Order: sequence, then structure tokens, then C-alpha cells
Amino acid sequence: MFMKIVIAGGGDIGFYLAKLLEQEYKNIVLIDSQKENLKSVETNLGIATILGDSTSYKTLMDAGVASCHYFIGFTSSESVNILSCILAKKLGAKHTVARISNMEYILNKDTLNFKFNGIDDIISPEFLAAREIEQILKEPSLTESTEIEDGKLKVIGLHLDDNSRLIGKTLAESAKFNLENSFIIAAIHRFGKTIIPNGKTILETGDYLYFISADKTARQILEFTGNPQIEIKNLLIVGGSRTGEYLAHRLNKNFKITLIEKDQAKCNDLALRLEQIQVVHGDCTNTKLLEEESIGNYNAFVSVTGNSETNLLSCIVAKHHNVTKTIALIENIGLIDYSQNLGIDTLLNKKLAAANFLFKNIIKGNKLSFLIGIDAEILEFNVKQNSEFKGRKIKELNFPEHAIIGGVVRNEKGYITLGDFELNENDKLIIFSLPQSVKKVQSMFQ
Repeated sequence: MFMKIVIAGGGDIGFYLAKLLEQEYKNIVLIDSQKENLKSVETNLGIATILGDSTSYKTLMDAGVASCHYFIGFTSSESVNILSCILAKKLGAKHTVARISNMEYILNKDTLNFKFNGIDDIISPEFLAAREIEQILKEPSLTESTEIEDGKLKVIGLHLDDNSRLIGKTLAESAKFNLENSFIIAAIHRFGKTIIPNGKTILETGDYLYFISADKTARQILEFTGNPQIEIKNLLIVGGSRTGEYLAHRLNKNFKITLIEKDQAKCNDLALRLEQIQVVHGDCTNTKLLEEESIGNYNAFVSVTGNSETNLLSCIVAKHHNVTKTIALIENIGLIDYSQNLGIDTLLNKKLAAANFLFKNIIKGNKLSFLIGIDAEILEFNVKQNSEFKGRKIKELNFPEHAIIGGVVRNEKGYITLGDFELNENDKLIIFSLPQSVKKVQSMFQ
């Protein structure tokens, strides 16, 4: 797809964003003031780079912002992102996006009207991660829950319970338990490998299942798999990071919350800002502190410090004390497969949260979402007037082996697509695909 994108900031999040964008958009330029960051990009990604300050007129012009479709300010400096977006917009960028950190900007973005100053969208990876955690805690029996088309369809992920009646059955055999046909198993993650299943696929102990479902079908999915319903009343948050503060601010009306922060000054500051939250000073790597806080009495434990290993370790300790729901924020995506074997319920990554938000809500390409720890991608394509798919049933399509149509959005309503589902013009198809089949799927809709 031809679209020019300029990214300011080759740090951790900027690099990861460029890596994901490169898979769909080839004309990408990345600006950074540090040679070391650009070396990593040049070595690993096939995109253009510019060494310079993204608030410099010359640097922006050299990057081609005058003709770019999107300018994304994703440096570690909030003020640099804001200023570079304002300048890029004045120089001709069609759409600007600034990464920000200030919670006041997020909560008052309508009043502040950033668009008036040339900033079309603001993104806070910390706030987005907190929002994902909030969504998970609202449906705690699920491990993942991602909305598609404003919730008309959902992607739901959960581990198959060891005692599930589905173990040893094929998908065709298990269909009798899905009486309302309100969901479909679109992917299975098994021992580090992602599978796009068919009717002959046998479900096994340890499988992690990805469902596409119509809205409000979580209860039916849990009944289908036999996983227990979970209720959360009290929550322990470890880490007074921006994510931890956002989360406490958003959830204080729903749960009884305790927040632990090891920095005394930050702890005092949080206690003043979060008046309804019990804020405790201490280091969560000290297991005695967690025991003194009666960790076993909490239904949910969320660790969002700036250290992935600390978050993983504290969640393991929480699981050891029989906390029902544990969530860890991690920076290194390479830890995911290993840490899932440790029994932690949900792992989140701020980079993925920001990338998902950009793709789904701003850039709106064919790629809808990136799922943490698996190879499958979620794609969206429309059935056009002259499409060979129009008027045909799903079972009649010669679809690639490693891809599946999991759902359709039609006239603002979500539908699950079983074999007899007939496609209409303007249907939005939601497709799960492994990387080896993505190009084949794309070619079918060109």
C-alpha cells in the first residue's frame, strides 16, 4: 500500500512501531538524534533514516514531511513530540500523532483541543496499557479481550482448562457445545507454535485458544471451555508508574485498591493525588512485604513497574499465594513464551498497545491487531462490488490453508462466519492469518 509515514524517535517504541508498519507500508522514514538508534534500524529494517532533531525545519523537510500522510512523534520527550507535530502539520503533513505522558493532557484532551494547534491525535502507551488492563479486569475470566469495529466483534483469548471436556475432541466434535454459534476458534497457540485450526484439529491440554465472538458472549465461551467464572473485588497494584497511576485512577470506583511503590517521594506524591487509594511504601521484590500486605487476600494482582523481571517475579509470588488473576507489564517481547509457562495469566506490552491503537483507530490499514506472543495477524478486508466473493458461501471459497475468516461486520452488526454464511457486498471480513498466508490473502482482495 502506498503511504508515506515519517516517525520521529528511534528508541524502543519508535523502532517497534517502524518494524510493524514496515510489513504493510514500505515508504517509511525514521528520524532520530542518536546514531546508535539509527544503526539498529538500518541493520534490522529496510527503511530510510535521518540523523537529526525532529524539531528542526531542515530535518523535517529532508524527511519529506511536506508530502507525508502521517507524521508520528514518538520520541521519549513529550515536548519534542508536541513541537515536532505542530511543525510537521504546518509543513504539510496530512495527519500528525504525538506520544505524550502527561495524564492531565489525556483527561482533558477535548478541552485542550490539540487539533487546533496541528496535532490530530495524542497517544500515551502507558494510558493504553492501563486501558487494556482495565478491560481485562472487567472480564477477568478471560486472558485477552480485544474489540473489533467498536466492539461489534471481539477477539478473546484464554487457556484451555486442564479438566475441560474439550480436551481430546476435534473442533468438529466440540461444535455441539456451541449451541448458539456465537463464536469460532480462529487460532490455537500450542508449545510456541500458532495453528489456524480446521474441523479435524484436536484440542490438547495446554492449548491457548483465540476466539472471534459476537459481543457479550464471554459467558458462552467459558461454558464451552469449562473455564471458571472469576469475580474481582480487591486489587493490588505494584508500581506507581504512569500506567499504575492511570490504572488506579480509572478503577478506584470499581475495586478496593492498594498500590505499592518503592520510591518514597513518588509514594508521597501518589498518596496526595490518589486520595481514595491505599498507597504503601515498599519494594515488591521483598516477598515479606507482600506477605505483610496479605497478598493472598487479593483477587487480582497487577505489576506495572518499569522492570519486566520484577513484574514477572512478583506475579509468580502472587500466584504462589493463590491470587486468582495476575497481570504483568513487560518490555521484552522475547520473554513472552517463556513467562507464559510460569503460570502468569496475562502479559501486556506498551509497544503493542500503542501499535494496535495506531492501526485500528488512526492509520486504519488492513492489519487490525498484533497479538502478543503468537504469529497470527488479524486482517480486515471489504467485499467490493466486483469481488468474486460476493454472493458466495464461506465453504465455497478457495481460502489459503493457514488463514480463516472468523467474522463479518455487516450494517454495523457483527456476525460469526460458519460454512454456510453467504457474503454480501460491503461486508467487512475479519481474517486470522499466519505470516506465510498474508500475501495470498491480500492478493485475493486486490
